[in-house]
Amino acid sequence: MSSSDEMSIDPTQDDDDGIIDKQQTKIRVSFLLSPSVRHNRHQLELPSEPMAVPSNIRKRGLSAIVNHLLDRGDKDDDDDSASDDDEDNERLPSIPFDFLLNDKLLRLPLDSAARNLGLSTEHALELHYFPARLPPKKEGQSEQLPDWIMVMEYNNGRLWSGGADGVIRTFEQDGEELKSGCVISAHTGPIKCVSSLTDATSDCLTYVATGSMDQTLVTHAYNSKKDELNLHAVYSGGHGNSISSVALAGGSGDGKQIMASGDWDGGLAIWNVPGSSSSSNDNVGGDANGNKSSKKRKDNNSNSKSTSTEGTIQEVQPIQSVRAHSSNISGLAWGYNSSSSSLPTTLLTGSWDHGLKVYDVSRMDCILALNGSRVVTSLSRCSNSDVVATGSPDCTVRLWDMRTNGEGGSGSQIADKTLRQSHKSWVSAIQWSPTDPFVLATTSHDGTLKVWDIRSSLPLHTVKATANKGDKSLCLAFGDGFIYSGGSDCVVKKFAL
Repeated sequence: MSSSDEMSIDPTQDDDDGIIDKQQTKIRVSFLLSPSVRHNRHQLELPSEPMAVPSNIRKRGLSAIVNHLLDRGDKDDDDDSASDDDEDNERLPSIPFDFLLNDKLLRLPLDSAARNLGLSTEHALELHYFPARLPPKKEGQSEQLPDWIMVMEYNNGRLWSGGADGVIRTFEQDGEELKSGCVISAHTGPIKCVSSLTDATSDCLTYVATGSMDQTLVTHAYNSKKDELNLHAVYSGGHGNSISSVALAGGSGDGKQIMASGDWDGGLAIWNVPGSSSSSNDNVGGDANGNKSSKKRKDNNSNSKSTSTEGTIQEVQPIQSVRAHSSNISGLAWGYNSSSSSLPTTLLTGSWDHGLKVYDVSRMDCILALNGSRVVTSLSRCSNSDVVATGSPDCTVRLWDMRTNGEGGSGSQIADKTLRQSHKSWVSAIQWSPTDPFVLATTSHDGTLKVWDIRSSLPLHTVKATANKGDKSLCLAFGDGFIYSGGSDCVVKKFAL
């Protein structure tokens, strides 16, 4: 029965004559449903008994076999047992599957992949299968904006963007169009970084931190009940040049919120962020949190629109500030923290000086320093570990395992893995999927958006993210089942995953 199954597909599509060689060698495999598949497992699980497949079969041929064994897809044209049973009309559609061999995505003929991994074919090979990730599909876009879209972040159902005009904008889906919500002129120069955080004690309050080339760093507070965006706090005394990176973090246990920021000169600062207990969107004022001085001043931002600017703001001083790198800190990420009730204890940094570092936040000591071979243009941390991905001007994505034993040294597990060069220009932004620790996305000055699975050195999918040739894709953000991108074409695009 397995032989007839194997002959029901054309797994040798790369043969010169396109004809299946009935005398070709076979390899025994066991199909195992990946543990990552959590929904409808009973509909996708196959018996694990080994079966023989052509040795040079590829992913598409294996996917056809799995669909055949699951009785999915269109009925064969040559099926002699056709009947009028309603069951024939209820056959489920076929699903494209991906396959893992020894924890690596199968991208070569099966025998070649096994040989490259040093696996013996004398015993059955275990192939873990799961539904393949489909290409991103464009589902909407915003209206043309006045200037380039430099940065973006998705939080709590809203997309936040920062423009080269210094304006913060929110976007929500309105049919096939992304509708702009609150708009506020936050800076006099281009916005270079953005981070957002929902208040630990109030779900309706979101803080949005932005840094700019005008050397200012501010947070705004968004009240979802009132649909208002107010200036919340100004952070001064920590930087003397353009703010190039920012990261917010909070702990639900004590309600505290902190922020890290990096500048063009390599300066790094840590700040306490005033919370709703001392500053709310109804009364933006009160004492600052932690070890910093504060004072009240009126918000004189006359350029804001679709917002409320009544009340007072706070001026916050840094808790700590150090010279962390010798050049621009282009990426920041708080270290992985398994407990959401406490603040993270480490901070990961990447810089144009080719370096990556891990800082102990309490002591502000560098506990791990790595020297790369290229400028780091962007940085993102995996959702469940301190593995980070970085982009560079050499069109390459690199992975770094920055997990430490807390003291650095011999206990550190450090690795540098370079994915296959696929972009054709500067990698401008990188972000890890918030739900899948193997998936990340990148954008580039070549105008493309790429989705990667780190178990393969090649990207899963590439889509055009800009409208015209020569436009640069500058930023991206993962949403709930979507990816957003923006760039020099001044349009926010939404892609379904």
